[in-house]
Amino acid sequence: MSLIKVNDIQTTTGTPNRGKLLQVVQITYASKSTSTGISAFTDSPFGTLTITPSSTSSRILLSTFFQFGIIGSTSCFFRFTRNGTVVGGSGDAYNGSFCIGGTGNDSWREAISWEYLDSPATTSTLSYKIQFLPYDTGRTVYWNDTPSGAAVDDATSVTTFTAMEIAG
Repeated sequence: MSLIKVNDIQTTTGTPNRGKLLQVVQITYASKSTSTGISAFTDSPFGTLTITPSSTSSRILLSTFFQFGIIGSTSCFFRFTRNGTVVGGSGDAYNGSFCIGGTGNDSWREAISWEYLDSPATTSTLSYKIQFLPYDTGRTVYWNDTPSGAAVDDATSVTTFTAMEIAG
């Protein structure tokens, strides 16, 4: 078997082939579920998204859309991990995460659309997850749903979690 190694592939006009979309991987989660009693960042129920970059110079654009509900005046932190390590931050547990919350004692449901551009510098298979942490320990998080008994929309949403390899 032959193997060709090059530093860069260019178009016929001499332009480097950077920024091109090389592959797209997506998982979906269409179930309603709950998570209760969480006191540390925990993997969401959405599953693991795996992608194998074709070059060490590739970047991975992570994109997700999901809905979650929670009861009361609290908030919830979210972050991406790659092979168990937080991407987008370092230091304390909250770096690299973002927080969204509600006010008052009512049930609420929030739609999240979020992206992050990762630079993993590898051609090994990558495993990405979404982790969460309710600000108040013991709160129940309702995935793709509204807290039970709430007088708001009770439609089930579908979570999407997508990784796109971009030529570097």
